[in-house]
Amino acid sequence: MTAGADTAPRLRRSLLATPGNVEAKVLKSAGLPVDVLMLDLEDGVPGTDDAKAQARDVLGRCIRGHAFATREIAIRINGPRTPWFRDDLAFVTTLDIPTVVVPMVEDAEDMVRVERELDDLKAPERLGLILLIETPAAVLNLPEMVKASPRTNGLIAGGLDYAMCMHSLSILPFQTDAGGHRHDEDLLYMRQRILAVARAHGLSALDAMRPGEISDLAAIRDDAAYARWLGFDGIDFYHPAFIDLANEVFTPSAEELAWADKVLAPSSGDEAGATASRKVDGRVVLPQHVEIAKRLRALAAEIGKGT
Repeated sequence: MTAGADTAPRLRRSLLATPGNVEAKVLKSAGLPVDVLMLDLEDGVPGTDDAKAQARDVLGRCIRGHAFATREIAIRINGPRTPWFRDDLAFVTTLDIPTVVVPMVEDAEDMVRVERELDDLKAPERLGLILLIETPAAVLNLPEMVKASPRTNGLIAGGLDYAMCMHSLSILPFQTDAGGHRHDEDLLYMRQRILAVARAHGLSALDAMRPGEISDLAAIRDDAAYARWLGFDGIDFYHPAFIDLANEVFTPSAEELAWADKVLAPSSGDEAGATASRKVDGRVVLPQHVEIAKRLRALAAEIGKGT
């Protein structure tokens, strides 16, 4: 187990993307119970100089003039290969926010540039980065990208762009099986690689919700539960209707916490987990189970801090 694998949980069960150029939407999102509110300067804003500048003005007024209920505010800037990158970075360094989401990064050189620009702008050391991994090049170069960026503390799996780059047909709305379920095998390598790099370096890992019918909450819940089963910490999405669903799915259940308490309970005077011969509910408790139980309890405690 690496040193980064047992860091305290960073609560990112839900990440809501909100366009940064619509003041009413930004202010409405300020009171939502989402773990991470991502105010968007990239895809959610038209690709013109005037539109990008207007969005920066809107976000500046909103963030400086209003209180936000969210646990973490992040701003998604435009990528390092766009003409708006430097202005976006200069803007975010004037705000008291903890996180910047950097999209469309593909190699270590991109991350070296991001870090250098932040240093030149004298950005505070506490300003962290979440990388949006969206292309085959980014997936393949991910270990080197993370090593080149000490500010990085999270990764997001951008499955839609990745599937497009891979020529996958899974993103087509009619690509489902007889039961109406979509196959996501095309994303498994990307997801597993992102998770492996995240766990090796002590980063959070979020999956991205694929676009679909907002009313199909059962399918969305299944997708989120599958992401958690794989090991993701949360999921990002574009509609506030999914906040409660995401928070619920990525919160340890009562059943999980009851199991964790049994696993962590001292037995015969020994420390919890000190022996591999203990049983809980008729099943052998191994050291790996103890670590999972500790993680579930730590996550529940972190969630409780905000209630």
